[in-house]
Amino acid sequence: MKRKPLRVTATLQEKANRLYIVARIPTVDGSYQQKWLATGLPIAGNKRRAKLLLDQKLLELQSEYERQNRRAGWATSQVGDVLFVEVLDRWMMRKRIEVAASTFEGYQRILVRLRPYFERAGLTTNEVSPSVIEEYMDLLLRDGLSANTVRHHLTLLKTVFNDEIRNGAPLLNPVKCVKPPRMNEFSGTTYSIEQVKLLFDLFEGDPLEDIVHVAVMYGLRRSEIIGLRWQDVDFSANMLHIRHKVGDVKVDGVRQLYRSDDLKTEASRRSFPLADDIRARFERRQQQVKVRQQNPGYDFRDREYIFVDENGCLITPNFVSDHEQRYLYRHSRQRYCHG
Repeated sequence: MKRKPLRVTATLQEKANRLYIVARIPTVDGSYQQKWLATGLPIAGNKRRAKLLLDQKLLELQSEYERQNRRAGWATSQVGDVLFVEVLDRWMMRKRIEVAASTFEGYQRILVRLRPYFERAGLTTNEVSPSVIEEYMDLLLRDGLSANTVRHHLTLLKTVFNDEIRNGAPLLNPVKCVKPPRMNEFSGTTYSIEQVKLLFDLFEGDPLEDIVHVAVMYGLRRSEIIGLRWQDVDFSANMLHIRHKVGDVKVDGVRQLYRSDDLKTEASRRSFPLADDIRARFERRQQQVKVRQQNPGYDFRDREYIFVDENGCLITPNFVSDHEQRYLYRHSRQRYCHG
């Protein structure tokens, strides 16, 4: 049951020969918080003007309270009786404006499975027990999801409950009683010198040639390579700095590009010596850009980035992945058919 919105009240008070607005603002526990607001007006001859300020401020405070009330959704004492799927929806509404687009995309991918499951179950928040979560976890594993992916689902559930508890809801977090699936040991592999040479030969003359060389040389993430800007290349000190990224995410079914200085971790902000091969490639790209910028219709909006196409448009991470997969698939088929 949703709580009935309360009203903000306010009066004029005199203090030290000045007029003040004293507002009483409802809180989540049903009490009121008192707030003194200076009008800046002396008492004498300003009662009417102060009343107009009071009415204006009262509207502002009530609007702000109602906005926060809508975000809060329910009194904390009632959260346990609310359908858990509604709590999920409310949590997602908050996260939409609180987290990065890439993080929110990850939440949406999890909710594709998680939300329908709890919607069909029709459970209130209090009814989401450790056994319910274990059944959900077993279903994911039976459907072939990896232990790491299942852990992401558990982390989201744990965060939802923790956020409600942090806001004062009298709940226990059932995820704390659930043992996450055991992670499989990851064993990474590296290309041999022969395989690297084959890869370089394969992409010679391709739009991704320089990107492939940077990826192999420095082991950067796709978003970090596309996010490289000319200001990140210090030719005088012969250094390459990683401090920006470009990614593309799908939010509400719509793919969108984002650019950010907020890297995955603080350790992601790092610098490398500029290898001779990479330096030569960057210098050649600089010359190519100068020539292409003379063409009519050249797009200068992405001129700070290193990896742009012939028209000046930024090469997107999604293009890199799609082009690479199609390119490798096409050449593997040619090799197989002529093998």
